[in-house]
Amino acid sequence: MGFVDQFVEWANRGLGESDEAQEYLTGRGVSQDQWARHRLGFSGGDFSVDPGLDSGHDPAVCGDRDKKHLRCDSCRYIAWSSSWELVEGCARRQQTVGRRIARSIVFPLTNYAGQVVGFQVRSLDVKSYDTFTVSRRPEGYFFGIGPNMDAIWSSREVWLVEGGPDQLILERLVAPNVIALTTSAIGKLQLLFLRRFVRIVNLCLDIDAGGRKGVRSFFRFNAADFDTRD
Repeated sequence: MGFVDQFVEWANRGLGESDEAQEYLTGRGVSQDQWARHRLGFSGGDFSVDPGLDSGHDPAVCGDRDKKHLRCDSCRYIAWSSSWELVEGCARRQQTVGRRIARSIVFPLTNYAGQVVGFQVRSLDVKSYDTFTVSRRPEGYFFGIGPNMDAIWSSREVWLVEGGPDQLILERLVAPNVIALTTSAIGKLQLLFLRRFVRIVNLCLDIDAGGRKGVRSFFRFNAADFDTRD
């Protein structure tokens, strides 16, 4: 099991132990059944990562600042999730892994086969999202696709939203074939998935500059491939 799967399991246990995180979700209309189906989580502490257990870890590469783009996934997570803070009695700032994403809801990101390839986090304290994905992911990823793949396959129709919270609400109110992009733009691998499995696309992106740009771009370059509804 890779560290991303371990993180999702750890965060899922954290959600079960956090009344505050559970109240946050129920207050936004998310059911406990959805917590379980989508393996939602809560990052309430510091998740320990050992790069030495990562098959892609190379100390010579991961320790080279000029080769950040070649780091293993574990080292990338450490750098991505860390904060550097002053500690009393220390002249230099100390690194705390996981501190930057503490107190965040965790939305696992998977491909259509249900394999976890990353996660998106949403802070309880501010409306702030951030996303981590593994380097090698040959297929498009979404939030919500694993549990809803059968509905997408049978209907050949999908509802596209931007974030995990939007997906969870629309899934309850409209239909199960709802997936989240995690951004307002549709990536190349995500588009390949849509062309392979879907005929009807219902775009429900945010009504802001990014969302409007995403809708215009999709209609401009891909309208001929789908029956698209906005």
